[in-house]
Amino acid sequence: MDRMAMLPILFLAACAALYAQNAQTGEESRFDTRYSIGVIDDATFYGNLRAPLPAVLNQVLVEPAFDVRYRDRWSFSSSLIGSTTTYSDNFTQLRVKETYGGLSAGDFDFTLGRKMLRWGTGYAFTAAGVLDPPRVATDPTDRLNLNEGRDMVKADWVRGQHALSVAWSTAALAPGQSNLHDTTALRYNVLVRGFDASLIAGDDRGGDAFGGMTFTRVVGQAWELHGEAMWREQAAALLGAKYTTSYGVTFIGEFYTPPNTPYFRDPGVSPSAGRQRYAFLRAGKDRLRELPGWKQWGVDGSVVANLSDRSYTAVFDVSRWFGNRFSAYVHGEIPAGDKTSEYGSAPYSTAISAGVSFHL
Repeated sequence: MDRMAMLPILFLAACAALYAQNAQTGEESRFDTRYSIGVIDDATFYGNLRAPLPAVLNQVLVEPAFDVRYRDRWSFSSSLIGSTTTYSDNFTQLRVKETYGGLSAGDFDFTLGRKMLRWGTGYAFTAAGVLDPPRVATDPTDRLNLNEGRDMVKADWVRGQHALSVAWSTAALAPGQSNLHDTTALRYNVLVRGFDASLIAGDDRGGDAFGGMTFTRVVGQAWELHGEAMWREQAAALLGAKYTTSYGVTFIGEFYTPPNTPYFRDPGVSPSAGRQRYAFLRAGKDRLRELPGWKQWGVDGSVVANLSDRSYTAVFDVSRWFGNRFSAYVHGEIPAGDKTSEYGSAPYSTAISAGVSFHL
């Protein structure tokens, strides 16, 4: 019976494919239509569990997306996530990742609906991403595409090197356990002397006002520097860099220090722990070698550490593409530290995920 909840997501995918075919006949000058669907089967195996939980978590996800534009003025986009999870019991749900409409009028763009934003510049952490999905340092790329957008009304103005965004986001449809509030936010972005800089300000309903800034700076052909600073009850800051070698190996490093307040606190941190300090290091390559049989392989490894309680998690990812539609991957996490620390308190010694995906 639970699997009946997957029918709407399959119906949307079928409608998207049919509409795309119809839009190509006689309306090519007016409509630009795109659609895609992804299917992922992911299994996670937990080692040395310290809690009475099953050792295997299996997830099957169906993710259709649909986008249509009319005369470069009107647009509508929708992306859904249907998932069936088998762990202590079976659970099926349908979530809306994004669904929004847009209108472009001269230098202005207007958006209404649920949309993903990324105002923060950090890869594994963010201090200034006030409307961004939450960063998960052990999975910063959101490998299963589970992040959801915020419900909002947004207006953007772009003129030359200047851009201004004003957004109001409601928490009325947010999950009950989330720490979200009705938020009004403003972002001014400008490119000056090679710096892509932004000023961010806003207010949470029932909370304090906040303000901060971000910057990104490309240096030469190999370096990129980025940083964030935010005042939200207390100060939070992030500083990071990315370096790409001539062989295509990318290194990313970040230092992040948030206050121990309800907004910034991670679930594994005690309210009495004080200000936290984190470090993130990652090295990876999308194509192992420019040789037949190796171009389809990707590998990367990273370490995310809480420097305050001396705990960390080592992470590795290996992926392999088979043509343009299928891929397989292995994702592993190995936490370490004291049992009362943030990463050392994980109820397992290893978490190894293996999966296959199909994209159309």
